[in-house]
Amino acid sequence: MNFLPNINANNFTVSAFVIGFLLLDDLNPAEQNAVGNWFMLIGQVLCTNSAQQQVLNNRTNAQNGSSVVNSNFSSLQRSMDTIQQELQKYQ
Repeated sequence: MNFLPNINANNFTVSAFVIGFLLLDDLNPAEQNAVGNWFMLIGQVLCTNSAQQQVLNNRTNAQNGSSVVNSNFSSLQRSMDTIQQELQKYQ
């Protein structure tokens, strides 16, 4: 799902601020509270779901940990070799 726009984090944050600020004039304090709590509930659902998914992913990765570590180590070793080759050009 590509619901989120492809804009940088600062502009994305400012857009949320602007929308929230615009709602202030149209809503009384009780309505602001209700809408704010509704948005926070959406955020909590998203946070809870993503946290649980991270737990499951971490458990899966822990079971496959040695292959992941070996893969990461190999990638890091290739990167270090490339950096050393580039540095040797300037010595």
